[in-house]
Amino acid sequence: MYPTKAVIDGTEYNLNVSWINALECFQIVNDEMICDEERALAIVYKIFGFIPDKKIDKFLDKAILFLQCGETTKNQNLKKVDMDFKQDFKYINASFMSDYHIDLSKSDMHFWQFIFLIQGLTENCILSRIRNLRNIDVNEINDPKERKKIVEAQNQVALITKEKISDKQKKSQDTFFKLAGIRR
Repeated sequence: MYPTKAVIDGTEYNLNVSWINALECFQIVNDEMICDEERALAIVYKIFGFIPDKKIDKFLDKAILFLQCGETTKNQNLKKVDMDFKQDFKYINASFMSDYHIDLSKSDMHFWQFIFLIQGLTENCILSRIRNLRNIDVNEINDPKERKKIVEAQNQVALITKEKISDKQKKSQDTFFKLAGIRR
């Protein structure tokens, strides 16, 4: 089964395990308008439902481990980002409908189940096809017409990059992500 509680210093705490809540945490992580401390507090609050008086770092560690589906950074593959939960939600929803007959607007599944279902989507679903398209290395295509066609298709489904942020904001984000073990 998927975890619903975390133990910190011998005390058990309930986790908000909803996939919707977890995606909101990722939005917080990527929000360049808040500082690291606010980001950490917001994520702990979203996952645990309260902000502890002390030992915030232990709560944050458990929250991050939950958001990483229990995998430490050592076990994570360093891959090119080919999906964004927010930008690709329409493709995620369509793929869940086609592959699993699950309407995400009516589902309150555990976040880990949501992630594992994304990982198990068939090659033929729209999300998998878009992710595959984003990962094509056009430099390996010799035919100029085919290369141009692929580049145009990639541009149509390209992930929107973040607006230019200040060096201070970038450094703050990079520090948070590094400490949290989250790859962007």
